[in-house]
Amino acid sequence: MKISVVTVCYNAADCIEHTILSVLNQTYPDIEYIIIDGGSTDGTVDIIKQYTGRLAYWISEPDKGIYDAMNKGIAVATGDYINFMNAGDSFAHNSTISDIVYQITEDADIAYGDTFFKFRTQCMLRKPLSLPAMSKKPPFCHQSTFIKSKFHKKHLFDTSYRIAADYNFFYNCYFNWHAKFQYISYGVAVYDCEEGVSTDNLRSSLLEKFRIWGIDRNWIKQLPWKFNLLRSVLSHSLKKHLSDEIVISIKKFIDSTRSHVK
Repeated sequence: MKISVVTVCYNAADCIEHTILSVLNQTYPDIEYIIIDGGSTDGTVDIIKQYTGRLAYWISEPDKGIYDAMNKGIAVATGDYINFMNAGDSFAHNSTISDIVYQITEDADIAYGDTFFKFRTQCMLRKPLSLPAMSKKPPFCHQSTFIKSKFHKKHLFDTSYRIAADYNFFYNCYFNWHAKFQYISYGVAVYDCEEGVSTDNLRSSLLEKFRIWGIDRNWIKQLPWKFNLLRSVLSHSLKKHLSDEIVISIKKFIDSTRSHVK
């Protein structure tokens, strides 16, 4: 079985080599490594060029966003399954692909595993949620998935989504396209959480989820999710300036208020 690993990046000179080595050091013999760079200007391309002899394909040119770049990777991939391991993230072990490949069943459109979430001071293993959780959020991490290439070429990412196109893809896989999912109990990827999530990204992501769920024009159904957004903003912003006790008290007040509008 041939595995295509695709890395998309833009101005990632500080972390791209970590990801590249994670892929090139895999013990599995049949890997096609593809890098799609968005026209970096910070030295990323110079790092990529050091490894061109071990890459199946790479390109550096402007794109229309991360999902446009990912679609470019899908277009040139020739493997049986595709994994996206983007800049800053990595495989958990050098033997990860070898350990996973032999467990993927022939009829699986999407095989997914566990994920190590790397924070500044610790790394935590998280197992996926059950698939019905797809109605509210992605139950697994994208970097820990292997998607059948023929299936992905038929169903590309919708680039009208700037942040949630991968969630839109998996949502449709589960609810509309009847994809066959397979869970493999194995830590696949290390996802770098150090960058954090900006308030603007949280807001934009939520608006895109409203589109996915079909409630983008129903403000009443949006209310509980907007309360969740407010809680998330507190977690990512106020926590830097207030004590944990104060943040918890504010969250409790928001939750009590939310219960009256359900």
